[in-house]
Amino acid sequence: MELYKNLWMLIEMGGPVMVPIFLVSGWLWALIMLKADWFWRAKRAQITLGEALACLKAGKPSEMSGPRALALNQFMKTLGGCKCSQGQADKMLLDAAIKRQTGAIERHLPTIIILAAVAPLLGLFGTVSGMVETFKVIGMYGMGNAQAMASGIREAMITTQAGLLVAIPGIFIGQVLKKKANNIQRDLLVFQRGIVQWLEKECEI
Repeated sequence: MELYKNLWMLIEMGGPVMVPIFLVSGWLWALIMLKADWFWRAKRAQITLGEALACLKAGKPSEMSGPRALALNQFMKTLGGCKCSQGQADKMLLDAAIKRQTGAIERHLPTIIILAAVAPLLGLFGTVSGMVETFKVIGMYGMGNAQAMASGIREAMITTQAGLLVAIPGIFIGQVLKKKANNIQRDLLVFQRGIVQWLEKECEI
């Protein structure tokens, strides 16, 4: 209860711009948690190339749910249970399955980066709003009413600080997640080459 009271006081001091900053922060961290959980589960559910080849030889899909396994299962589904289908077409089907997983790997990352970039802009908007309010007070009362001026200055400072507090960790974590996504994509390409080599050997593509 005390936390909500303090948050409400902060919103009141920062002005109406604090509302979208809080919404952006909540949305940003929700997506970060979702993506971090996805990476954690993907790492735990990974299969080796040897296990993938065993699934291909047996004609049975993998029970794992990592990017490699999902790409393999999609590829086997399009083959219809056959280890080899139409020569060069097999490579195209495998490439399509890999690209489908690439989309899942990158999901939410652009939104995270955009939200992290929007937060300081909202803070800047609050800064301008606070300074405009300060100049209005100066225009009405001159420089003698320090208490009235403090409200606008406080709004400007709090919104700037809030925007940066949301943006800095958001940008940093967004880049960390993007790096993880790039590593998984490179791993999928290595996995794809291994499957293609096996297909060339088994099916004489």
